[in-house]
Amino acid sequence: MASAEVPPPSVLPGTAGTIYHLHLLLGDGNVISNQDETMLSQSQIFNNQIPIDPELGGAVAITKSSSLINVTRGELVPYTITVTNVFGAPLSNISIVDNVPAGFKYVKDSARLNGKSVEPSINGQNLTWDNLDLQVNQTHTIKLLLVVSSGVSEGEYVNRALVLNTATGLRISGEAKATVQVIPDPDFDCTDVIGKVFDDGNLNGRQDKGEKGLHGVRVVTVRGLIALTDEYGRFHITCAAVPDEDRGSNFMLKLDERSLPTGYRLTTENPRVQRATRGKMIRFNFGATINRVVRIDIADGVFEPNTTEMRLQWISRIDLLIEELKKAPSILRLSYLGDIEKESLVQKRLKKLKKIITKEWKQSGSKYRLTIETEVFWRRGAPLASQ
Repeated sequence: MASAEVPPPSVLPGTAGTIYHLHLLLGDGNVISNQDETMLSQSQIFNNQIPIDPELGGAVAITKSSSLINVTRGELVPYTITVTNVFGAPLSNISIVDNVPAGFKYVKDSARLNGKSVEPSINGQNLTWDNLDLQVNQTHTIKLLLVVSSGVSEGEYVNRALVLNTATGLRISGEAKATVQVIPDPDFDCTDVIGKVFDDGNLNGRQDKGEKGLHGVRVVTVRGLIALTDEYGRFHITCAAVPDEDRGSNFMLKLDERSLPTGYRLTTENPRVQRATRGKMIRFNFGATINRVVRIDIADGVFEPNTTEMRLQWISRIDLLIEELKKAPSILRLSYLGDIEKESLVQKRLKKLKKIITKEWKQSGSKYRLTIETEVFWRRGAPLASQ
């Protein structure tokens, strides 16, 4: 129940001490009696005019905008707030309140009200311009600058503004919003990628003196960014990645072998992976050259039945193979012709043979890196269905 005492002036509107209820029974003075009850006649029409405060929820039209959509840390962001009296009567004692997003800060002395410098009062993230008047159809325009602090993470940030009745604290406008996107800074957050595609004539995986670049070769990132090499074999991808801020990230780059000149094969790893750190550049180099291909045809008869062990008469041939490979930089291709053996056994045999040849090649002391390719053909067109 509301208090019967008159509340002090300091009591806020809408509190218990300011709310009361009246129940009025209006009559014309005549008394009507019957067996059950006696009541006053209510035939008289009364006209009691009680003034009430007008509804001001949409009295002011408000808009807010920014000329920027994407911003970076440390950048100044301009905002414009426009309010217009659409109520049809003058409005006085109003306040314009701007709610600043977390991580954004007001730039001192940047605010302009209708072109004049007017500083707002600051309370936390709220900027307030108090005690303003608006005549019918009059417009106020506020321009200000906010700065994006260094601790803000990437994402969308919404700035909100509205108009209040200063006396009651009630809203007399809608809420206007302006959204900006904080994006990585090209200088401090992005990782650029540079590199070359070169003719690796000696197959050592490094570009030596006299080894020229390859023009028009395509490299692709996992995000679908594509770069083509220039006449010197160079490529550059700006802001290829934004690595994790705390730990960095792995970055993968793949060379499209179909874009190599006819007859060229890669001599380096593809794709390649490196660790990327924010703000630091990374380099990828790819080597390719025209090689002679040494091909060895293999079948089930080279191995002991149902095993990966080579027959003795074929083991001695590996030394002859190594000597042939040392004559000139080459690519070794192991071609297996399968028949009724299991596909899994074929793969194990190729893996075992590749391991043996690689070991012998390292022990031979050759100066180039040997690339070994494998391929499988089936005499019947495919492995047996029962496998």
